[in-house]
Amino acid sequence: MNYVQVNKVFTKKMMNPFKVKIQIGIVIILVSLTTCKRFEPEDILVITTDDIVKFSEGVYRLKGTVVSIGNEEITDHGFCWSESVNPVLDEASIHLGPWKSTGSFSSDISDLATSTTYFVKAYAIANSIPYYGEEKSFTTPDTFLLRVTDIDRNIYSTVKIGDQIWMADNLKVTRYPDGAKIPLVENQRSWYDFQMDQQAYCWYENYGAIGTVYGGLYTWPAAMYGSEGSDANPSGIQGVCPDGWHLPSDSEWKQLEMFIGMSQPEAERENWRGTVEGGKMKAKGTHYWESPNTGATNESGFSALPGGWRYGDGFFKNFGMSAAFWSSSSFGDYAWIRRLDYNSSAVYRTFTGPYEGHSVRCIKDK
Repeated sequence: MNYVQVNKVFTKKMMNPFKVKIQIGIVIILVSLTTCKRFEPEDILVITTDDIVKFSEGVYRLKGTVVSIGNEEITDHGFCWSESVNPVLDEASIHLGPWKSTGSFSSDISDLATSTTYFVKAYAIANSIPYYGEEKSFTTPDTFLLRVTDIDRNIYSTVKIGDQIWMADNLKVTRYPDGAKIPLVENQRSWYDFQMDQQAYCWYENYGAIGTVYGGLYTWPAAMYGSEGSDANPSGIQGVCPDGWHLPSDSEWKQLEMFIGMSQPEAERENWRGTVEGGKMKAKGTHYWESPNTGATNESGFSALPGGWRYGDGFFKNFGMSAAFWSSSSFGDYAWIRRLDYNSSAVYRTFTGPYEGHSVRCIKDK
């Protein structure tokens, strides 16, 4: 290649000086835009209020995120809400306690008014100063199916059977309505040594995951919370039940049984009574109940689950095979219960020692 050819090639590959300046300018602008990207300071507490989701009928799930903590110590976090804009902590609120890391958290709220707009903020407290996320809102519908929430914020379905409204789930609360803790007793020997007035609860085989579905097993004194027995209708014994609800008496159990088909003379009897009434109270199929789950139609909507029970000697029995429920009514030193079995469509009525552990269903006050 001679000099002329080399010069032509060099000239061809050279860019227009003006054009080069423009391209260099564009690069500088792009670099400048990149370096101007906004960063949240990492040395301050930042919290956001996230989407609000309708979790189930009448239940809304609130969500928040701690984006950064910095050098702060979060002593409490949660949500606050009101029916007016800009909710603050001295209004309705959920306190979830200390928080030590960034990340998301959530909680459910219920017992809300219908046709109402609620305004919500996530919050965190550090050095006694509340930090709030942005405000979010949601509006409830015109009507709710009835749900009930206990002091631990467990949520229960309900069912109307005749003139009564029953819980359609087994109770799983760990505190009394006044906030006092129900003693959790797992040890078999400790349960065996119970006195007649021992207040206690447990999960079947001490396995908490069972309790989330089948509920807890309570001694009668725990179910009654120290009240004397009652056979009134309604019983008037709140016991372990949430506010506005009570432990059903033997008479209230009979009312349920007679509404779904049992005759009064038969309802007054002991042991196995009726023909199909137990089947009308049991959850259908063999997902929860052992086969054959005789006669189970759940026609009443009571949805009984076979949580088994705990004997006075501290041993467990009949999970998946039997459901046994306390009443508020006593018989001398004993208390009346109802029992349903996997191989029967009848209802068993008997009395048993107060130190046994049985399931609890609550009934709504009138």
